[in-house]
Amino acid sequence: IFTFGDIPTRVEPLDVPKLARDVDQADIVTAFAGAMEGPEQDAVDFMLGNMSKRMAQTLREEVTDRGTVGRKEAEATQGILVAAIRDLVATGEIKLRKPDEDE
Repeated sequence: IFTFGDIPTRVEPLDVPKLARDVDQADIVTAFAGAMEGPEQDAVDFMLGNMSKRMAQTLREEVTDRGTVGRKEAEATQGILVAAIRDLVATGEIKLRKPDEDE
């Protein structure tokens, strides 16, 4: 099973911009806002750290402006990001790293 929380360990850093281009920015903001204080925070940090500084700053500002997001809405938009990753894998645009057996 591939989840939003798996993004830092399975997605290549150079593939993050492709994902950001394929997903509506409003969905990214909602997904990030819902993950800012939970176990998915690492996924948000990973993605923000692997996109352009300008894009990351814009998203941070929009997440702050968005405020609190309900768990159901956050999970739904995080699912959109996961589905986009799966689509990119299916079309061969990106490859997922193998899960680390030591974790």
